[in-house]
Amino acid sequence: PIRPDIIDATQEIDANQARVEQAFQKYFFRDIDTDDDDEEEADSDYDDELDEFEIIVGHGNMIRYFFCRALQLPPEAWLRFSTFNCSITYLVIRPDGMVSARTMGDVGHLSYDQTTFSGY
Repeated sequence: PIRPDIIDATQEIDANQARVEQAFQKYFFRDIDTDDDDEEEADSDYDDELDEFEIIVGHGNMIRYFFCRALQLPPEAWLRFSTFNCSITYLVIRPDGMVSARTMGDVGHLSYDQTTFSGY
């Protein structure tokens, strides 16, 4: 994908890439286990009561980047998504590492008058 034609956008994106990727690695990771027997045991021991929920509050650009990386899309694809301010993005990461998106940029919790957007 082509980066937006914004003055100094390329330099800003490149300057912050390492920091953004470091943040992604901190919050999103797969527990790599090469032993198939352990994987089957982990699946059979899975308990819904052990679900964990992480809430990340951040700028829309970060959320879009995390969304793309978590779904193993090209990182540059975040430039093709738009989100409303105060929107909710919900990702599910299963015990086997499979990631799926429940929603992105949802503003159903806001009234129409509370919905704002900054961008194109």
